[in-house]
Amino acid sequence: MQTLSRPELTAALAARQMLLQRRRIGPAEAIRRLTPLQGQEPAAPYLALAARLDGFDKRDLEAAIGSGQVVKTTIMRLTLHLAAAEDYPAYAQLTRQARMRNWRKTYAHLDEEQVVAELGDWLREPRTNREIRERVARYGGLRDQEWTPVFFARTVLPLVQLPPAGFWSDPRRATFVVDPRPLPDPADAAALVLRRYLAGFGPASRPDIAAWAGVAQRDLAEGWTRIETVSYRDEHGTELLDLPDQPVPPASTPLPVRLLAHWDQPLLAYAARDRIIPSDVQPLKLTLSGDPTVTVDGRVAASWSIEREGDAVRLTVTPHVEIRRAVRAEIRAEAERTARFCEPDARSYGVAGV
Repeated sequence: MQTLSRPELTAALAARQMLLQRRRIGPAEAIRRLTPLQGQEPAAPYLALAARLDGFDKRDLEAAIGSGQVVKTTIMRLTLHLAAAEDYPAYAQLTRQARMRNWRKTYAHLDEEQVVAELGDWLREPRTNREIRERVARYGGLRDQEWTPVFFARTVLPLVQLPPAGFWSDPRRATFVVDPRPLPDPADAAALVLRRYLAGFGPASRPDIAAWAGVAQRDLAEGWTRIETVSYRDEHGTELLDLPDQPVPPASTPLPVRLLAHWDQPLLAYAARDRIIPSDVQPLKLTLSGDPTVTVDGRVAASWSIEREGDAVRLTVTPHVEIRRAVRAEIRAEAERTARFCEPDARSYGVAGV
C-alpha cells in the first residue's frame, strides 16, 4: 500500500479544491464538485468561489440561488451551507440520520409519520423561524429553549431558505419551505456523499469523513459498500481511502497563494487537519472563530480582514507563521484581487501586514 507524505496530501487537496488554478465553470457545478460551501457568514460562499473560479461575479451565484440551482440550508454539523440543489436531498438524508435517532428518543410520545405529514403540508408555504416556533410548540413536550422547535422541524424535514437568503447582502430574515424533492434511500445518500467528499478532499480516513459530515461512522457504513475505492496510508500509518484515478500530484507541485473564506471547507474537512493547518497554527482555533485565512504552499499561514472608509479599502493580512519574502508580493497581489472583488466600487485599495 502506497504511503503518501504530508506535502503530497496537501497538493492533492489543492488539486481537488480548485486551488491550483482557477476554473471557468458555473457556481452550481463548482459547488457540486467542491461539496456544499459554508454559509454561516453570507459573504463566505462568494469568497470561496472567488478563490477558485476565473471570472466569477457575485451576480452569478445570486442568479443560481434565485433560479433554484443552489439552495441555502442547514446540513453538515447543523450549520448553514449553500448546496447544489440536485445533490441536496442526499446531504439532507445523510446528515439527519443521527439527529433522527435522537429525535425519536426525545419525542417518543409523538407519531413521527403524523408530524412529518402535518409539518410538511404546513411548510409548503414560506414560514419564518418565529412561525415555526409557534407551530411546533403545539406538539408539547419540548424543552423551553429558543432553538429547540426550529431544530425539531429542521430534523424531520428538509427545509431550505428562500432568496434573498444566500445573497451577498443576505438580510438574515429568512423564510423557510420544505424542499419538494424526495429524500433518497439512506444508503444511496451515503454513497453519493462519499463520492462527492472523496472527489473533493480525498484521500481521507473514515473518521475524517464522519467528522466533516457531522455523522456517525455507522451512517456511512452501507454507503462504503456501494462505491469502489483504493487505499493509501499516511506517514502515521492511518489508512486513507480514495476514488480510483483521482489526482495525487507530486509533493513538489507549486501551490499558489489563496485567500480563503470564513470556515472554508478544506479547513473543516478532516479530523486531523495537518495537511491544511500546520500544527503551530492549530491552537489559534481558526475553525471556531471563522477568520478568513491565507494559504501559502497550500497551508494556512495567515488570516485576513477587510475594512472600508469612504472610497478607500484596506485588506489586512495577519501572519501566523513566518512569511517568506519571496511570496509576499504574491500575497499582496492576491489580497488586492480579493479586496476588489469585495468592494468593486471603491477608488483605492491598500494591503497591510505583509
